[in-house]
Amino acid sequence: MAPRRRGRADVDFINDEPVEDGLDGAEGTQDMRATPHASQAEGKSFADLSPEDQDKLVGRIVRRLLVRNVSRVPIKREELSKALGTDVPRKRKLLQEVIDASRRVLRTELGMDLEEVNRRVAYRGGGASGGGGATQSAATAAAMAAPAKAYVVISSLAPELRPEPRADEKAVLAFTTVLAAMILLEPGARLSEDRCFDFLVKMGLGTAGAPAGAPVAHPQLGDVRALVGKTLPSQGYIDREKEGDGWVLTLGPRLRLELADADLLTFVEGVFGEALDAANRKELELRLSAMDMGEP
Repeated sequence: MAPRRRGRADVDFINDEPVEDGLDGAEGTQDMRATPHASQAEGKSFADLSPEDQDKLVGRIVRRLLVRNVSRVPIKREELSKALGTDVPRKRKLLQEVIDASRRVLRTELGMDLEEVNRRVAYRGGGASGGGGATQSAATAAAMAAPAKAYVVISSLAPELRPEPRADEKAVLAFTTVLAAMILLEPGARLSEDRCFDFLVKMGLGTAGAPAGAPVAHPQLGDVRALVGKTLPSQGYIDREKEGDGWVLTLGPRLRLELADADLLTFVEGVFGEALDAANRKELELRLSAMDMGEP
């Protein structure tokens, strides 16, 4: 098939070339003089772009997603919009189409799935005796409770085709699974952070009576307190919500994607054995279903 002739509106629509010497000297900076006039971009959709420009836009999004995936921190939709570049007008019209095209590339070329997650970090005030929570305005509380749309990249390969994780990665995976089980077993699948650290002390991951905030070192997990309070929440494996004067841990959206409900329940059954009867298992299943429906 002969290549499509580029019309006037296609020329330099996406400019990935570095600026020439004599402009601002910044390597890789887009030449704003090549940006089309607004009239040229009016009504543009992804399908209207040349194949070259489509590839450039998809490449920008895929690169940003892969770089972010190194830290495993979900990337916000606003960040993907910025990744399209300053030379792309009418981003709102194009962004979702580019994301959809990037999802297909990740799946077919790299064996990865692009999943949308909603991060909902709610503030639950403690009433008149709830300490600082009582001073939160209704507007602030509503803003904190609003879901933030973000994206994560996870492997779509069969387990036997995935690379063997490193020893420290296995340790974090095992710890995260234990933490998820602890959360699930609490009423409403909500575990107070203080109670969590009490459990960890009993597991040998901490010292009884240690000052709050004191680091808890582990040869493979690193600082366990930082892992629970910062790293895992930032990656979306758990959500950490302010409640009164303390914090509450819940199962995060990334964990729900990577750890199937059946596998989590099987793990709990393996720990408790016959002590987890059919009625208790049904209760745990209902807790997971409630989370899927967005119930508190």
